[in-house]
Amino acid sequence: MLHLDKTHDYVGTGEAWFPDEQFEELTVEAWVYFEEPPGPSKFWSVIGQEGRFNLIVTGGGSLGSWAAHKDAEENTSMTVKALPLPTEEWVHVVGMYYAKAGMGINGKGGIWCCPGGHFVKSYKPLRIGGIIPKNQEGRHFSGENVKFKGFIDEVRISNILRYPDRNWEIPQRKFSIDEHTIALWHFDEEPFSSRYKDESGNGYDLWRSDLLPISAQKKLSVLWGELKR
Repeated sequence: MLHLDKTHDYVGTGEAWFPDEQFEELTVEAWVYFEEPPGPSKFWSVIGQEGRFNLIVTGGGSLGSWAAHKDAEENTSMTVKALPLPTEEWVHVVGMYYAKAGMGINGKGGIWCCPGGHFVKSYKPLRIGGIIPKNQEGRHFSGENVKFKGFIDEVRISNILRYPDRNWEIPQRKFSIDEHTIALWHFDEEPFSSRYKDESGNGYDLWRSDLLPISAQKKLSVLWGELKR
């Protein structure tokens, strides 16, 4: 699993992630664990790309989703209502985008919000954790974006809507690759690794600057290991 804290706060592609694509559909999903939510008026970025989309955890422990899209008139942004996010357990979180925005937790969610066009292009790296840079005049969530604290595992990005219904079956094993997978990270590397391989074959490996081991509580590594078999 990937352990993020104030010192080792994110991993990223280091280069532009699918810079020339204007996706019609996109699903981002991951398993996350945190012991407590971000503080009042704070939020964490789970995964995102500057100028294109972001999946976050807000103060108080809720999930939020945002994306930028392009229609015939102008670039616009969208947000959707937050969903309560449990603490002290692994949860499956999903962000879905189809000229609309949606998200879900543990098999419950859906697509909401506004009609639009295609995703805008972005020539920025993809980041998991950390802080997504943005124009301060174009804030999408209230509060301060602070560094993620907790664990993230099994991150997959797809060019379809994998969970368009209000309820779906929670994945029970490691994410697999199919024709719709455009990025997948298992985070099964050695603890001292500074690179995390993109299993999709598209070559978008993730990097972080530190070489410190990934630490995890015994209860997390043992129980989570059962799911990842």
